[in-house]
Amino acid sequence: MKKIITTTLLVGFVALTNSIYAQQATKVQRQAIQTDNIETFKKAFTKAEYDKCIDIKENSYTMLSYSIRHNRKNLINFLLENNSDVNKACKGLTPLMVAATYGETEAAKLLLKKGANKNAKDLNGKTAKDYATENKQTATAAIL
Repeated sequence: MKKIITTTLLVGFVALTNSIYAQQATKVQRQAIQTDNIETFKKAFTKAEYDKCIDIKENSYTMLSYSIRHNRKNLINFLLENNSDVNKACKGLTPLMVAATYGETEAAKLLLKKGANKNAKDLNGKTAKDYATENKQTATAAIL
């Protein structure tokens, strides 16, 4: 009985934590990212939201990671200029891991220049280089 109560409390705590730290992106926010327009983006997001984990479909991203995922160069540069956390992980994935997965070599170079940790590991112990290699992103793997 004690084990059941403990397990139930633990599961409830994890669910509560996820709902606090990750929020769902609204349609307006998703559209703002898709435009790659800085002014539209600034209207949809507060500065405090730049480094929050936002759930989009089954994944979770910071605005920097999501911009990298969709190759939104204006937003990537804007977020880096505004000191977005280059090492912030959502569900274990850092922006550098996202860049490595999708072969965004230029974004990876910018992240490294801004201090991204190329040795950071996800929840399964994989690094950005592992992601680049697994996804046959040889150019990106070469800089990692």
